[in-house]
Amino acid sequence: MSYDYGSQTLGIRNPFRFEGSLIATRGALVALGGFYGLFQVAGLVNRGRDLEGWICAGLGLLLVIWGLTALGQGLLKVFRFYVGRSVPASLAPNQADSGNRDHNAYRSEELRDMLMARKNTTFKEPQSLFSRLIHSLLPRLLFMPPVYRALAENLLFSLSISLFMLLAFGLVWFANATGLAHLDNTPVMAWLGLLLTLYLLKLWLGMRDPFRHFSRGAMDISLLRIGLTLALAILLPVALAYAHRHVQAIPRLPINTLPHLLTLLLLGAITTGLGLYLLAQRLKLAEPSTEVSEHRNNWQKNLMPRELFIHLESHILANRRHQEIPNRIYQKFEPTLCQEGGSEKGTFGGRTLVETQPILSEIAYGNGFRTVRVVTSVLGQALLAIGALSLIGLSADLARVAQQPALLSGLIMPGLLLIFGRVLSRMGNAFWAEMQFRSLLLELSVEGTYTESKLSTGTGIYDSTRSENTVVRSTITPWFLVSDLLTSTFAITGNMNLEQERCILSLDKADEALDAVLGELEEFFASRQTIAGINEVDLQSASQIYQMNEQTRAIPAQPATLAVPAEQAAGLIARAEEQQGTAT
Repeated sequence: MSYDYGSQTLGIRNPFRFEGSLIATRGALVALGGFYGLFQVAGLVNRGRDLEGWICAGLGLLLVIWGLTALGQGLLKVFRFYVGRSVPASLAPNQADSGNRDHNAYRSEELRDMLMARKNTTFKEPQSLFSRLIHSLLPRLLFMPPVYRALAENLLFSLSISLFMLLAFGLVWFANATGLAHLDNTPVMAWLGLLLTLYLLKLWLGMRDPFRHFSRGAMDISLLRIGLTLALAILLPVALAYAHRHVQAIPRLPINTLPHLLTLLLLGAITTGLGLYLLAQRLKLAEPSTEVSEHRNNWQKNLMPRELFIHLESHILANRRHQEIPNRIYQKFEPTLCQEGGSEKGTFGGRTLVETQPILSEIAYGNGFRTVRVVTSVLGQALLAIGALSLIGLSADLARVAQQPALLSGLIMPGLLLIFGRVLSRMGNAFWAEMQFRSLLLELSVEGTYTESKLSTGTGIYDSTRSENTVVRSTITPWFLVSDLLTSTFAITGNMNLEQERCILSLDKADEALDAVLGELEEFFASRQTIAGINEVDLQSASQIYQMNEQTRAIPAQPATLAVPAEQAAGLIARAEEQQGTAT
């Protein structure tokens, strides 16, 4: 669960309030329409229209369930957006959190390779012919989050296929106009128009999840497929016309598919236009970079290697925390110490990979983007509501389908509205859900050798204080890599709202952070002491002992004489020396 309470919040607000209010409104309207349909059932049954009553009851119950579900989903988006101190998701498995349930996009070794090689493995090379075409026309699309790349490819794929099939249908009309295919007085063109409408309907139905790369699979465009489709567009009408005249007469199509085809093309053009505009505005904000701040050196220091590792972990890395939130540890600092021969020399090494707590970075959207995003969400929910409510009026037509099968064509228009409403709402949700974060990624690697020697002070015959230390001389080779990351994730509603995959969009230099780390290390080295020191209390105590020793050596002990103060004894000694000098 992403919510871990803390008095210091991360300042992340609910991005779905407006969209949630739209979904709740649409759900309430659909539910009311469903209840209206249920209330009509009794009147239909009383008038002897039992079949129509059962159909109306089924559609009403379906709409009530669907509407109440949408109402609950909308209210869930409107309610409080619980954000704890453990969000967003870690880039790789967090070894400091045993209960980590994040969806990690990388491995720790992959993150280290990105720092070392100055590369970003988030940006994958396009695979299919169509994907390469799109990325060639829009080069900066490669540097977008994978969700947006899939959306762009799928929108343009659906638009391209639609235009291509219209071109093929135009070839049929051209063949008929030029006399290559004699289609006059035949229903071939009407049936071909129906096939075209159903194919495009199926194509956009596959776009109900616009973030799935279906254009990379079996539906990918190939030159062979293009040639076969064009050839079929010319030969199929000829074959159908021949079969109609010489084999079996093809029945007339009882419906006119032209309005449905035009509506489909119009909705497809609007959906593609809105999506491409939002993507174009988002493309302007893409600034990919793969820069890393690096420091390599060779130090000669008098300290135990373990003390350096302890200071790096408990001070240097701890000072990088944001609001006292623990860092994400992708590789633990487990230093090794190998002794060679005896215990006087050896080698050591250690490495850690740490990311600081990501901080929310507001995305600088323009006013045009914000307006079109609102229009997309409103239009999507409106199409869903209209398409659902229009089903109530079809109960009478559906009851007469047995006598008039052509009435099934009435389902095409609501289906069109529901399909494109779903695509628009899902597309708008993606542009509401994106959140970006800033964080530091630190890779600290330390290797070196050490030698031991003894250092003694205060070993004279009259010295009362002595110090004997084992001095360790270490040759340290540090390699520090620090980068300022810009990451992106897409929030959802519910308990796992910000625990989705987080991808890296750019790696920028972090010279200030690296300088701060090196400055703290220099302060640590400067505060090191090789010889044990004596504080002021020790000096005062030693001074008192010294004075007492001086007094006892200057005045012999007398059994019947009491001890005199130090000042009085000093005065007596000075007076005696003065008298002795006078006598002389």
